[in-house]
Amino acid sequence: MFDYTNYPTYIYGKNPMPVAALESMLERRWHGAAVHGHVLPLTGWTIGIPSLDLALGPTGIPHGRLTEIFGDASSGKTTLAFALLAACTRRGDIGAYVDPENTLFAPAAEAAGIDLDRLIVVRPKAEQAVRRAADAIVRSGACAVVVLDGISARALQTHHCARLVSQAERNGITLVALSRGESQPLASFASLRVRMRELSPLWQSGSDGGGRLSGYSIALDVAKSRMGAPGRSAAFDAHIPDVTMTWPCGEVTIESREEEEEEENAEHSASIA
Repeated sequence: MFDYTNYPTYIYGKNPMPVAALESMLERRWHGAAVHGHVLPLTGWTIGIPSLDLALGPTGIPHGRLTEIFGDASSGKTTLAFALLAACTRRGDIGAYVDPENTLFAPAAEAAGIDLDRLIVVRPKAEQAVRRAADAIVRSGACAVVVLDGISARALQTHHCARLVSQAERNGITLVALSRGESQPLASFASLRVRMRELSPLWQSGSDGGGRLSGYSIALDVAKSRMGAPGRSAAFDAHIPDVTMTWPCGEVTIESREEEEEEENAEHSASIA
């Protein structure tokens, strides 16, 4: 136990301890001198969508901090996460996606601009496994952006969030949690909270008079920001590529159905004969 008897009592403003003496004591006892100097400015990711970048402020989605993107199912949370991961991999960095609900669709991620060779996908099943996977990835410091998808109110408690945020800040990792907005620890520890307000489909008229889905219109609000004033809103359109009849599984399904119809017709003709 540290012996304070040989140290005089210092009262701030009357007889303060010299800074050199304080640093010397800290170095001898705890092997670390006090650090003082200029605080580095906080930096972050810009998505490349003008209205969204304007709403997020000059920092964007911050490095070394926790960002919570919350909203109902099919509200655009994954679209925003994909845009961030695309910016990450486009810069040559590594991203990670913790996907316990197995919702990440690789063709959609690649179409959004994500370099799949620079994306690590982990699919733990239990909540404890989710916490351990997230902790291991953030502690490693190997990924610039870590996205935690499908985070429930029970998955990350206060001490889990505190440990993850501490490690993310130490390693400069952008930690993003996609949730329904029901977790109080996430809301407390998040430096930025984005609420996905509305998602509506965009239809494109076809030559036959019908319509096809061409994308989505997404609206969001900045519910909390420690880097700037909250309350800003943004809206943008996310267009999807034409992938109709390009997946092998679709072709196999169609061919299988045609073969079944030919067999049924042959059996029907044989029964009539």
